[in-house]
This record gives sequence, structure tokens and C-alpha cells, in this order.
Amino acid sequence: MGTKIIQLIIITLIISSNLIFGQTKDNKIKYMKKYAYCNCLYINNNKLDATYLNNKFQLSDKSENLFMDLGKISDKESAKIREFTEKQTKDIATIESSYYSETGISYTITADCLNFYESKDLDNYVKKIVGVALKRRTKN
Repeated sequence: MGTKIIQLIIITLIISSNLIFGQTKDNKIKYMKKYAYCNCLYINNNKLDATYLNNKFQLSDKSENLFMDLGKISDKESAKIREFTEKQTKDIATIESSYYSETGISYTITADCLNFYESKDLDNYVKKIVGVALKRRTKN
């Protein structure tokens, strides 16, 4: 009887630790993607306006730091994400929008960065960094 209770406790602990570990990876992935989104906005707005760095809002917005802390993103991981984001979104600031702007030229940087945030490419990349195995599609 005592052996069965011990076995039940061990099985419960194993299942619980697997669930917690899975949730931890999911949270990390979520915050890595949010970190990439912030980077996309920053990189592309900065390309359009050199004074973007001097903007008080930009200097005081520490969203990237928040996502790094919440996701426990290491400096090495953040560097990989920044490099990937820069590579994947390098043309966003060069694509003019068809929407009217009183300044003459308009862009859709926020929308384009949101599309990047929701992309399969970013999702697959951060999962690769975290070490989550990607499911392969099988042809029927």
C-alpha cells in the first residue's frame, strides 16, 4: 500500500513538473515575441527619423527591458532576436503606404511590425532558441 502511494506521488510530481516546465517555455516564447515586436518598431522608426532616439517617450519606454525580465531572456538570446528582427524587417521602413498623410509620405510600420510579431517565421525562430521541437507537416 505504501509503495503505491509513493508511486502515485512520484507520478504526480513528474506530471506537475512537465506542466510547469511547458508553461515556462510558453511564457518565454510569448515574451521573446513581444521583445521582437518592440525591436521592430524601434529599428524601423529610427530608420525614418534620426531624432527618434532623442524622443523622450522612446528614451523612457522600457518595454523591451520589461519583456526581457518577464521572459527571463538572456543577453545572448536578446542579441539573436534583435539580429533576426533586423534581418526580417529591414524593408519595412522603405515601403510607402497608399494612405494619405499631410506630411506627404506615410508608412504602416506599426501594422507591419504587428504582422511580423504574428508571423510563423518569428514563432518558429523563438521556439528554436528556446528548444521547443517544431511539428513537421506530413503530406497526405
